Amino acid sequence: MKHWILAAAALAAMSAAVAAQNRAPAAADPIRARQANYKQMGAAMKGINDQLRDRTPAIVPIRRASRLIAGYAVQLLRWFPPGSGAEAGVRTRARPEIWSDRAGFHRAGADLLVAARTLDAAAARGDLAAIRAAARQVSRACSECHDSYRAPEE
Repeated sequence: MKHWILAAAALAAMSAAVAAQNRAPAAADPIRARQANYKQMGAAMKGINDQLRDRTPAIVPIRRASRLIAGYAVQLLRWFPPGSGAEAGVRTRARPEIWSDRAGFHRAGADLLVAARTLDAAAARGDLAAIRAAARQVSRACSECHDSYRAPEE
């Protein structure tokens, strides 16, 4: 009888460990996905800025990058479902204010979306002066959101 109890306890412990392992990746998925998306957005913005610093900026890579930024800006607010903060057990710089100040976070997301769409429209027209102005607005929207909703690097 004692062996059955020990075996049942061991089985329960193993089941709990497997269940925890199965839950951890699901909780981590939105975090890893948004981190990958932000890296792509950052690389796209860097590409735009690199082109704008060039003597003869190439419009095609600017258009491609602005399209990526605008496409992700539409999705951005969905990248932060409840439970995808530090409580998920995955390293993230997302501050708790993202969830406690939803209205402010949504305003920041809307500001980025407007700036990204303006940049994308300017890129579609090939208007370098408008692209420069809009790129500054996108950078400003990113910085303002980061100031409020992203923790500093450790």
